[in-house]
Amino acid sequence: MSSLIISVLVFVWHFFWNLTIIKALGNKTLSWAHILLMSFLVGLLSEPIYQQSKVLLLLGISFFSLLYYINLIHVRFFGHLVPWVQIKEFFSKKKTTSAGGDMLVQALKGLVRSVDLILLVVYLVTTIGILFLKTDSLNSIYSIVALNIVLLSLIIVTCFKYWEIKEGRVNPYLFGVFFSYYFVYLNEQKRKEQHEELFKMFEKEQDHDMKLEESKKEVRQKDEFFGKWKGKNVILIQLESFQHFLINHKVNGQEVTPFLNRMARENIQFTEVYSQYAIGHTVDAEFAALHSLYPLKNEIINFKHFDKNYRGLAHIFKENNYETAALHGFKGDFYNRRIMMKSHGFDSFYAEEDFNSSERVSNWLSDRSFFEQAIGKIKNMKEPFFSFMITLTSHFPFELEQKYWGLDIEKHQTDFMSGYYQSANYTDRALEYFYTLLVEEGLHKNTVFAFYGDHEGVTLENLPKLFDIVGLEQANILKSINQQRVAKVPFVLASADAEQSVKLSSSHVGSTLDISGTLLHLMGIPGLSYAMGESLFTSSPNRIVPLIQYPLGSYVSQKIFCYAPLSGNYNESTLFDREKNRMILPIAGEHKKNFDFSKQQIMKSEYLITGNLLVEDKVENNNDAHLIEIKPNLVELLSISEQEAIIIPITRSAEQDYKEQTLDDSLVLKNLEMYYCSQTKRNIKFFSTIDFDNNEQPIYFEDPEYIDGIRDKGYAVDHTFSSSLESFFDGLPDHVCIIITAKDDASNQINDVYYKEIQKYGITQLKKGENFQFSYINLIYKNKGFISLYEMSSSAPIELHLNKNRFYNGLYIPFKLSAVSMGALVGNQSEINVDGFPYSLNKRGLNIVVVSMETSKVLQSVWADTYLNTKVNNGMYKATKSDVTDGG
Repeated sequence: MSSLIISVLVFVWHFFWNLTIIKALGNKTLSWAHILLMSFLVGLLSEPIYQQSKVLLLLGISFFSLLYYINLIHVRFFGHLVPWVQIKEFFSKKKTTSAGGDMLVQALKGLVRSVDLILLVVYLVTTIGILFLKTDSLNSIYSIVALNIVLLSLIIVTCFKYWEIKEGRVNPYLFGVFFSYYFVYLNEQKRKEQHEELFKMFEKEQDHDMKLEESKKEVRQKDEFFGKWKGKNVILIQLESFQHFLINHKVNGQEVTPFLNRMARENIQFTEVYSQYAIGHTVDAEFAALHSLYPLKNEIINFKHFDKNYRGLAHIFKENNYETAALHGFKGDFYNRRIMMKSHGFDSFYAEEDFNSSERVSNWLSDRSFFEQAIGKIKNMKEPFFSFMITLTSHFPFELEQKYWGLDIEKHQTDFMSGYYQSANYTDRALEYFYTLLVEEGLHKNTVFAFYGDHEGVTLENLPKLFDIVGLEQANILKSINQQRVAKVPFVLASADAEQSVKLSSSHVGSTLDISGTLLHLMGIPGLSYAMGESLFTSSPNRIVPLIQYPLGSYVSQKIFCYAPLSGNYNESTLFDREKNRMILPIAGEHKKNFDFSKQQIMKSEYLITGNLLVEDKVENNNDAHLIEIKPNLVELLSISEQEAIIIPITRSAEQDYKEQTLDDSLVLKNLEMYYCSQTKRNIKFFSTIDFDNNEQPIYFEDPEYIDGIRDKGYAVDHTFSSSLESFFDGLPDHVCIIITAKDDASNQINDVYYKEIQKYGITQLKKGENFQFSYINLIYKNKGFISLYEMSSSAPIELHLNKNRFYNGLYIPFKLSAVSMGALVGNQSEINVDGFPYSLNKRGLNIVVVSMETSKVLQSVWADTYLNTKVNNGMYKATKSDVTDGG
C-alpha cells in the first residue's frame, strides 16, 4: 500500500504543477489524456527510484518543483516559459543577470500569489510522504504491470497525434511543461523548412514588390496630407511602456496624461495602432518604427545584425539634407546602441554618459532632466533636423518616488496600476516641460512632433485589472484576445504652428511599422523602399496587420482579432469578430488566407534582414570621421598604438553587457570584432577573445577595469601618456583648438606661484581660494602662442555651444562644439562634444580636448587632476608581457 501512496503522491504533484502552469499560459487545447498519462508515468517511475535512493527522489522532486515555480513566475510576467537559451545560461554560467532575469527578480513580489501556498502544500505533502513512508516490495509486480499499461496507453493516444507531430503542428504542451521544449524545437525546425521554401518564393517576388512600391507612391502623392509639413524639423519621441488606454483616461477625476490628451485632441491621432516587438522589447520597437520592418522572433537585431545595410527613416531624412540625432537617457552600450544608432543612420547619438545624470528618478536619469539637457543639443543642430528621443522614467517596475507623484490616488487603487499611472503622468509632465522649453527657444514654430508608445506597460499578471478598467469581458476563452485588444499604443502627430495644424482622429488599423511611412507622408517624402508598413493616411480599411509579439499567424484587422496557436496549426486559432463582438470558429477561407499572409509577412521581413537584402551593398569610406562615429576614444587608441598592437575598443562593463544580453553567444562578439576590424583596418579584439598566452603584441585599452585581469595574465600595465600640464601645452602642434572644462574641484593646485606660470597658456580665471569647486570653461587657440577665445568661471553651471563653420571672436571654427562644466556643488560634470560625439573623460579636475583646426579631428582627450596635482593623463593604458618589458 505504501508504494501505491508514494506513486499517487508523485502523480498528484506532477499533474497539479503542469495543470497550474498550463492554465496560467491560457492554453485552450490541453490534452488531458496525455497530461494524465504522463503524470501516471512519473508517479509509477518514482517507486523504483525510491527503492534505489530516497534522497535521490527527494532531490529530484525539490529540484523540479523549483524549476516549475520559476517557470510559473516567468509565465505570469512574460506569458511564456523560460526560453531554453536562458536555462542553458543559468546552468552554465556563474553570473546570470540577463535583462529578463533582472525584471523577473524585480517583479517577484508582485507575481507571487497567496494561492501559491497550495503549491507549497502539495510539495510538502509529497516530500513528507516520501520521507516517512516505506515501500513494500510485494507491490513491485503490480507497479510493473501498471507501468506497461500506462506506456501502451501513451503509445496509443500519441498515434492519434502522429501527423501533427510529424508536420510540426503539435501543441507544445502535449506531454506537459518540460516536454514542451522538445516540441518547440520540432516546431522551430519545421518553421526553418518553411522559411527555405518561402525564401525561394520571395526571391521571385522582388521585381513585383518594386512595381507595387511605385504604385503606392502614386497613391500617396494624390492624398491631401502628402507634404503638409514639408521641410519642418521633426522630433520623434518613443514613450516607454505607454499604452493607448492612457489617452483621455482619468483616475479619481484626474487625467493621467493631460499633455498628450491635448496634443491628440488638437492635432492628429491614430487610435488603432498596435505594438510590434519580440524578445528585444524596446529596441525591437525602435527598429520597427525606424525601418518599417518586423523585429526578429528569436534574435535581437542590435546584436546579430547591426552590420547589415539599412536605409531607414534617419537615412532618408539625411538624404533630404536633415541633420539627424538620437538621444536616450540610458547607457550607450546597452543593447549595442552606440553602434546600432549608426546603422540606423543617425549622425549623432547621445546616451547617459553624455548627460549629467545626477537627477535620477526610479533609479534612472529622470525624463525631465533628460529633456532639459537635450534642448542644448537639439538647438545646436542644423535645420532642418530629425531628432529621435527615447524616454525612460515610465519603465517597469513603475516605482516612482512619492515626491514626484502628480496624481492624487486613493488607497483603494491597486498598487501596480497606481505606480503605472504615476510613472506615465510624470513622463507626460516632462513632455509638457520639454515643449515649453522649445517654445522658449523659439524652435516650436518650425518643428513638428510625433509621439508613440513602444510596447505595453501593464504586465500579464495585472491584465485582469486592466480588462476591468477598460470594460472587457473576462471569460477564459477571451484571455488571449483581450491581450491583443489592449496592446494598442498611442500615436500622435502635432504641430505648434497654427498654419500647419491639422486636426484628425483616425481609426485606421496599423502598427508601429507604420510610423515612418505616416511621418514621411506628411513631410512629402517618398517612403522606405523596403517598408512593410504603410502610411496610415492611405492604408486600406481592409488591411491585415500581423502581430509579431504573438505566435506566428496572429493578426488584427478592422473586423477580426486572430490569436494563433504555438503549434502553428490554424485550426487551433482563436478568432474574434470585432463587429459582432463574439468568438468565431477558425474555418478555412478568408481567415485562413489572412493567417497564412501574416506568417509570410513576418518571414519575409526576416528573409530581408538576415539575408542583408534591404539595400545594395555599399563600400564605406574608411576615414577618420567614420572611426569617430564608431567610438570616439578609439581614434586616440589607434593613433598612439603600434600598427600590429591589439586594441580593446570598449569598456569591460560594456563587454560583459554584450555577453549577458546575448547569453554569451561567442558568434555575436566575433561579428562585432570583425566589424571593428573592417572599419579600422587594425587588430581589434575583446578581452575575452585575446589569446594572452601566445600573444607577443602590446595591448592598448582605456578602461582601468581591465588592469587587474591583464596583470593576472602576466602583463605589465602603464599609462601611455603622462606629463606636466606645462609640457603638455608646449608639446601641442600649432593651429589647434584646446577645449578645457572643469569638474568637481579644479583649482586646488593652482596656487599663486603656479597661477603665474599657466597664464601664458591663456588660463587666467582659475586660482586656488577664488574658484573653489567652481565650473570653468576655456576655449584656447594655439598658433605660435596661446589665445583664449572664451574663458568663464562661475559658481553656477556653464555651457558653451558653437555651430559648425562659423566665426567666433574672429576665428573660423570648422567643427560643432558643445561644452558643459559643472562644479562639485552644481552637478559635478564635464562634457565636451565635438561634431556630436562626446570626448571629455569626465574626470575630477581639468578635462582637455585638442582639435585640429585643419581636419576637425580630435587629436587628444586628456585630464589633469588639479585637485591633487598638475600631471596630465590621457586615460589610455598599454600592457606588455612582463618577461619582455622593463615596465612595472
